[in-house]
Amino acid sequence: MSFRHSWGIAILLSGCALWADDSAVTVKEAAPAPAETPSPAIPGYTPSAPAPGETVTPGDVSLTEEQMKLLNQKIDVGRVDIDRLRDIIEEQESGEPLRMSLDDCIRLAIDNNPDLQVVRYETLKSSSDVFTAKGEFDPLLSASHTYTKSEEQAPPEYQVFGGISSFQSKRAADSASVAGKLQTGTIYNATFQLNKESSTFTRLVSEYSGGLTLTLSQPLLRGRGSSVNMARIRMATNARRISEAQLRLAVMNTVAQVVKAYWDLVGANESLAVGEQAVANAERLLDIGKKRLDIGTGAALEVLQAKAGVATRQTELITDRSQVANAEDALKQVLNMRENDVFSAVRIVPTDRPKVTELDIEKLKNIDDQLKESYQLALEKRPEMASSKLEIETAKIDRSRAANDMLPQFDLTGSVFQGKRGLEAENVFEGVISRTDNMYTIGVKGSIPLGNRVARGAFDRADLTAKQAEVRLEGTKQELMLRVRLALRAVNTSQILIESNRQLSQMQETNVAAEEKRLRLGVSTSYRVLQMQTDLLAAQTQEVQARIGFEKALVDLRLAEGTLLEGLGIDFAPPEAKPPVSFLRSIHSPEP
Repeated sequence: MSFRHSWGIAILLSGCALWADDSAVTVKEAAPAPAETPSPAIPGYTPSAPAPGETVTPGDVSLTEEQMKLLNQKIDVGRVDIDRLRDIIEEQESGEPLRMSLDDCIRLAIDNNPDLQVVRYETLKSSSDVFTAKGEFDPLLSASHTYTKSEEQAPPEYQVFGGISSFQSKRAADSASVAGKLQTGTIYNATFQLNKESSTFTRLVSEYSGGLTLTLSQPLLRGRGSSVNMARIRMATNARRISEAQLRLAVMNTVAQVVKAYWDLVGANESLAVGEQAVANAERLLDIGKKRLDIGTGAALEVLQAKAGVATRQTELITDRSQVANAEDALKQVLNMRENDVFSAVRIVPTDRPKVTELDIEKLKNIDDQLKESYQLALEKRPEMASSKLEIETAKIDRSRAANDMLPQFDLTGSVFQGKRGLEAENVFEGVISRTDNMYTIGVKGSIPLGNRVARGAFDRADLTAKQAEVRLEGTKQELMLRVRLALRAVNTSQILIESNRQLSQMQETNVAAEEKRLRLGVSTSYRVLQMQTDLLAAQTQEVQARIGFEKALVDLRLAEGTLLEGLGIDFAPPEAKPPVSFLRSIHSPEP
């Protein structure tokens, strides 16, 4: 129900109560008055505002002396208890005040916001994936030691002629190798062997043998080249860069949310200030009504109306204070403000105020130039563009790897051995250096799966993924341009609304001042002044909302352009990768 309807019902109820309480009183007929201007003091009747240019004088009021006496006797001006409402308003203040600027809130949100912490972990996990992918080229060190002892019964002829009852042999074999893969796809293996043998035939005298063997296998078709073998590392690197772009986007969204919540709090406080001024205006009207009643130029009904106006403004003030508290809680939630793991009870006092520039008509006319500039910024700086391009690059890398996997396997292999046999272990090492015993091996190896459906299916999927990423990039461009267009339109509209509401507020202030002067002269009513004050309150509230809306629209535009962090002086840097578990720690215990 509107404010004017509420006041109409209040006057109607007051008039009905007046007639119901004193039905035996007879009101004398008033002097004739023009039909188009009925008496404003007739109970139950709400007078209309004077027509433009019409002058209302006290002589237009047609009330008998008995009617005036009746109104003053039956209307209880103490019916509305505004003191109690004032006490309720004062009780709304709670919590210690904490003065915070916009920069303070942004820094606190970047450090404490849980959503940003989650995204930071994703970036760190992506760095670990890059580290893992590089492990494909880590060499593998392996070693082995075996000891074999055997005894076999000799044939009868050996027992008779040779005096040998059994054949005995002892063998110890030690080996150490380093194997791995190079970025070109070359597989290498370097193995050193040292064997120690003794048997009955050597009269159990130990003999050493062994040497160094180097084996290489180079793919000529499938798996050849660094572009194929480093695909996992490049894809993991792109994934990390995508996660960094996502972190930047999360920071931008969080900062935008903080700025908007901050301006919402500022707007709620300014609306509260407007409400407090409205209470002061209503109380000034009440003072005027009381003075006019004391000197006999006003009616008790007008005092009651003025007190009801004060009560209404105080009730609205309670709502405004509630809105301030809600805006504070919303900002605290984004800032993750806690005290002993409990939601903070401090009262945030914002220190920054909106900075609204004057309306530039020529700039509004050149909206096409603004759009082109904003489009270019969005396509260059928005994290979604970087992510989409990286996704296309990753898809092409995967497609190239899948195409290589369809090729037949055709590898060139070779090995070289050099060593020596002798009675001492040093003889083997001398043979490795001098190449006393040596051997070369070279060969080729090839294979192809019949049908090759696994590789063909993987290639088709990778090819479709690459095409899908390109289409997604075009959709991202279109979406970003739409956001820029809507945000820029909102900024321009907000500027116009600020100017129009500012002028409307000034006009309503003039109307209120003029109507109060008419009331002092006795040619207006408290109800009429209250209507003017209501219009003023609405105009001032709309002006506050327009200024806050402009600040929020600017945030949306900078966010759409991707320049929000730079505009606020925030240097974005992705978190540094956490050092992994050390090599010695990793082989000592699986637990960190």
